[in-house]
Amino acid sequence: MISNSHALEIGVVDLNRALNESEEGMRSKNLLESRGRQKQQEFKVEEEELMQIAEDLRNNPLLTPKAKQEKDQELQNRQRILREKVRQFEQELRLEERKLTEAIFQDLKAAIRTVSQRSDYDLVLEKNAAQVILYMKEETTDLTQKIIDYYNSLKHQNNE
Repeated sequence: MISNSHALEIGVVDLNRALNESEEGMRSKNLLESRGRQKQQEFKVEEEELMQIAEDLRNNPLLTPKAKQEKDQELQNRQRILREKVRQFEQELRLEERKLTEAIFQDLKAAIRTVSQRSDYDLVLEKNAAQVILYMKEETTDLTQKIIDYYNSLKHQNNE
């Protein structure tokens, strides 16, 4: 039971901001973007190659109708395979992003718990969830930057 002499200490944390602005979050985002750009370049080269084949196919009057049909079928198969590769890569990238994000969120929750206990907070809410509360007698304190700084310092300690 809370005594009347003790005001509740309520904090809020913007988890999305903490994820995006923490060093680990930025590192993960850069890693995923780099992989995405690299693969996109590979897919673009393959797509340009297929476009050249299609152009050559259209402009080759020496092909018999049967040969043209076979080449067209082969081109369509390669285009389908490329689309499937793109779809599969996008799915893999989403899965990797989900895994990295979940790991960071778990670490952030542990950092929130530690900072909150050390600073003697009674309650810590996710900032967006706190906006649902229409009235609160006590003021809230935004702990987001404190959490980011603490989380980054933990990662630096672990890397040393």
